[in-house]
Amino acid sequence: PIRAGKQTIFQIYEQSFEHLNRNGKFYCVIQTKHGAKSTQRKLEEVFGNCEVVKKDKGYYILRSEKLE
Repeated sequence: PIRAGKQTIFQIYEQSFEHLNRNGKFYCVIQTKHGAKSTQRKLEEVFGNCEVVKKDKGYYILRSEKLE
């Protein structure tokens, strides 16, 4: 879905927050060149947190948790 555009992807992040139960976790694997840093910022905005689980060879694994 990354090629659908940033607006579409960010909408998926926002909708995932709405569908998760409390303490539910959202994972994302994304390449640096496809916007890993902007995704990390967006997840921090939506969830209030975002952890880099692993970063290797241009890929990021990001995790956010719904805490409310």
